[in-house]
Order: sequence, then C-alpha cells, then structure tokens
Amino acid sequence: MEWKKLTESEYESYFDTLSRGLKNQQAEIEIMAVGVLDKEQTSWITLYGVSYDPGEKTVSVICEHIDHHIKNPQEVNVFEGEAGIESIEIIGGGGYKHVLKFKTPVSV
Repeated sequence: MEWKKLTESEYESYFDTLSRGLKNQQAEIEIMAVGVLDKEQTSWITLYGVSYDPGEKTVSVICEHIDHHIKNPQEVNVFEGEAGIESIEIIGGGGYKHVLKFKTPVSV
C-alpha cells in the first residue's frame, strides 16, 4: 500500500487499463486549490472511464453526468492498496490538485 508516481509516458496505458477495470464504479472527485481550503466538487457518482490524450496533454474523467478535463498534468500519483487502486491524485497545469477517490478499490 503506497503512492506510486507515474511518468507521462505511462499515463495513457495506465488510464486505459484502469478504465477496463471499472464496472460502473462509484468515485468521488475533489478539486483543491493550492493554499486554499479543500473544496469538494462532487459527491459519489458513477465513473465510466479515465483517459489521457498525449497530443492535447489532457486527462479526461468521464462520469455519469459530467466530464472533467485536466489540462497539462504536471504530476499523477496513484494509491494502490492490496485490493486495487484506491485513489488517484493529479496536479493540473494550473496548480490545482484533482483527487479521484474510489468507493471500492479498482482491481486491474
């Protein structure tokens, strides 16, 4: 159980593998501004997939009622527990921290 930092070359394949492991997984998305109190954007919602477009340098989080796009990710960290992926933290180009927390770990 530890945080793992991904390199940019891993983003696309990692998110593709994660998306295949999702089965209407419930996820919570938080966006936190650096130096500002944490602010929750959504509650538990159904997550359909996460992808990375290397040409656009954009991570897309596709959910039940919203799509969330993170441009120019500076850092991607994943927390992998014994049962699977529990959380993903993405630092976007604007310095905002985007956190995806899974209701139950995603096995990939």
